[in-house]
Amino acid sequence: MRDLFPDGHLYVDLRGFHPAEAALHPAESALHHAEAAVGPAEASRSILGALHVPPTSVPTHLDDRLALLREVLDRRRLLLVVDNVRRTDQVRPLLSTARGCFTVVTSRHRLDGLTAHHGAGRVPVGPLRPAESVRLLAEHLGTHRVRAEHAAVARLVTACAGHPLALSLVAARAADPAEPLDAVVRELAGRVASRPADVGDLRAVLALSHDDLPADLRREFRTLAVHPGAEFGVAAAAAMTGGDTFRARETIRELVRCHLLGRTSSGRFAFHGPTRVFAAERARAADPAELRAARTALLNHQLHAADRADRLIDGHRRPAPLEPCLRPELLPALATRADALAWFTAEYDNVLAAAALARREGLPAYTWQLAWTIPAFAHLTGRWPDWVRAHTAAVAASRGLGDRSVEVRLRQSLARAHAHNGEHRRSVEGYLDALATLEQLGDLSGRAEALNGLAAVQLHAGSPDAAFRSASAALDLHARPEVRDDRGAASSHHLLGRACATLGRPTEARHHHLLARGLYARSDDSHGLAEVADAMAGLESAAGRVGRARAHLRRAVDLHFRSGDVVSAAESCRRLHALLDARDPVAGVLSRAIAALADSRESEAAALVAVIVRSGPVQT
Repeated sequence: MRDLFPDGHLYVDLRGFHPAEAALHPAESALHHAEAAVGPAEASRSILGALHVPPTSVPTHLDDRLALLREVLDRRRLLLVVDNVRRTDQVRPLLSTARGCFTVVTSRHRLDGLTAHHGAGRVPVGPLRPAESVRLLAEHLGTHRVRAEHAAVARLVTACAGHPLALSLVAARAADPAEPLDAVVRELAGRVASRPADVGDLRAVLALSHDDLPADLRREFRTLAVHPGAEFGVAAAAAMTGGDTFRARETIRELVRCHLLGRTSSGRFAFHGPTRVFAAERARAADPAELRAARTALLNHQLHAADRADRLIDGHRRPAPLEPCLRPELLPALATRADALAWFTAEYDNVLAAAALARREGLPAYTWQLAWTIPAFAHLTGRWPDWVRAHTAAVAASRGLGDRSVEVRLRQSLARAHAHNGEHRRSVEGYLDALATLEQLGDLSGRAEALNGLAAVQLHAGSPDAAFRSASAALDLHARPEVRDDRGAASSHHLLGRACATLGRPTEARHHHLLARGLYARSDDSHGLAEVADAMAGLESAAGRVGRARAHLRRAVDLHFRSGDVVSAAESCRRLHALLDARDPVAGVLSRAIAALADSRESEAAALVAVIVRSGPVQT
């Protein structure tokens, strides 16, 4: 029916039924469901992303996010499919927001609340009827063969009890025309007879396909069930199975052919729900050492791939001591910041899932190290709660290792996450706690970094005097010969400038911003230079020097684009637009650039920004 919806169709998986870890860890199944299920906040963020809303424009708080989603969906005719819903409260906020959409909700539960309170029409989906089952087998095996072996087909249809996956699995097992369907029927009947509980159950059919595989392929099938995420790529499969990417592709291709794996819309691979349970059960019965080796290999691969992407997103971040890389040849070939952002967009959920797996398996080093890789991407995409949760677990894991220097860096990162999440009091407490530990450790660089973080959160909390004192103390530390960090000193000067501007001391603010600009230029930090240009524009505009403010904003726009921060570029464009006369030709170009940015047409926006930057003094 999707052609009836001219504005498009959206799909979101709420992962209410994610069975693999429940099979591998039965005692933790309820906890895992709570962790794995997607709530309204994350679901609304996914939908806004699919509608090309820039990630950093997505509000942090759920009510604001739903209000934005309601505004974006207003007057659009969209088909929205919300899959795998476990509870009514997972989906209810989305339904009240997407009133203009035609929404389909799927669940294994009845979700009576949707019928009672939202007038939802329930459509029970039962097994395929016999004629439909025959038609599905004909699609796999060909009409001629189905007609020629109709008696065996009838028995297969009965054995599979109308389950589409079971029928597809049997068809894959019987794909060789040289093997009569009667032989497959007899083999399946033997399995059902030996395990009567499997009548009408997928296990017998899954076992039929599984046991027909060569021994090495059976091992690789159960090994892939170790992956904690919803889908995975070839490199992760190679890491888990211990082979190269060629072997991993061959394995995946054969498992897809047998319908034991599926290909996702993103071009990666995933287990069907029942197949994942079956694979996890086989994995649980395997040699524990085999599973431990696969988990370690996966966690190591995910860690170093995420670290490579993280260092491209934020090249100025101090490196952390990581576990040695076991398979460097499997790491993604990332060359640019755009490559890194694309990798994290695809793998972010897998990184979080890997960190949670490490915590459950009692692997503290991987728990904190995986969490360490996410802040730069979480910051760009506004995923503060993820950052807070991952680093809370990371701090606990590092504390168990007894490495205070690692623990305190994680506590600083957690304090920063609290600040972005709007929890200013917790952030200030976290920074003060970290500062006390850093002083005991004699870590001057760490103290300077923590003081800058404290100053930033104090500014956000409306305490410019306290921010000025913190940034001044940070600057004193940065000036010491044993520290000498130009970028850190630049950040301190920038924070001092912002504090002075808020305190009504513009001359002093300008002095600090000019010093920050010189230091940022020395370290070739486009992001820092862009922030200084934005701040200088604010000072010039407040003083009535509109022309100078425009020049600073032009530079800010250009620098934000160079550093890849499209959302900040858009904000600088809007500020520049507000300072232009509507008759100015640049105003029209800016309007088009802002519209392009809003629709994520970044290449078009970049061309328009280039026109703005080259256009020289603005005529008013």
